[in-house]
Amino acid sequence: MDLISILATVILITTIGTLVVGVAAYIAFKLRDKRKPKRKDTTIEEQGEIQAIFLKRYVPVKQIATSTLDKSS
Repeated sequence: MDLISILATVILITTIGTLVVGVAAYIAFKLRDKRKPKRKDTTIEEQGEIQAIFLKRYVPVKQIATSTLDKSS
């Protein structure tokens, strides 16, 4: 065998091995995700919005004035 065919075989085997490992990792991830216990997220309100636990959202003063004008009209 010449050098080109040996290198082509190595590249082919490496590519197939990488694909097999990728598929196995995906299957293992899905199995682990199914097994994980589900718990209720306490940061989500009844409407579905996420509440901040530690930080307050910054809203610029100009945006507050605009939103209050929009609500009043």
